[in-house]
Amino acid sequence: MIKWFNVKDRNGVASFYANNITLNTTAMYPLDTAYKVQVGMDDKNNVVIQPLTKEVVESGALDECCLLKIEFHKSFARISSVQLLKQISEVLRIPFSNKPTQFETTWDSVENVLTIKTGEN
Repeated sequence: MIKWFNVKDRNGVASFYANNITLNTTAMYPLDTAYKVQVGMDDKNNVVIQPLTKEVVESGALDECCLLKIEFHKSFARISSVQLLKQISEVLRIPFSNKPTQFETTWDSVENVLTIKTGEN
């Protein structure tokens, strides 16, 4: 019996810089239909990204200040916000710079969120 490998079953990688979060192909795959995203932190200090559809964004139900643009490229996606990275850096007590600080990611299909393992596991 042959077991075929599925690259989508592996964990992704998020790279934190001073001005953006860059997601590799595996990490960005579940977000590829997102119009915008919300970024937050869970109670274990993991960064959480929730994809949002255009319909949800345009419904007006969410605070406009909490919505971030996500840019998709062929092999990566990027969320750019100096202010967001400053806030994350302060909470995690990790200084971000022009050199990447990388963390593993996992997709939670029940909660519909990408979790970046920046905190306690």
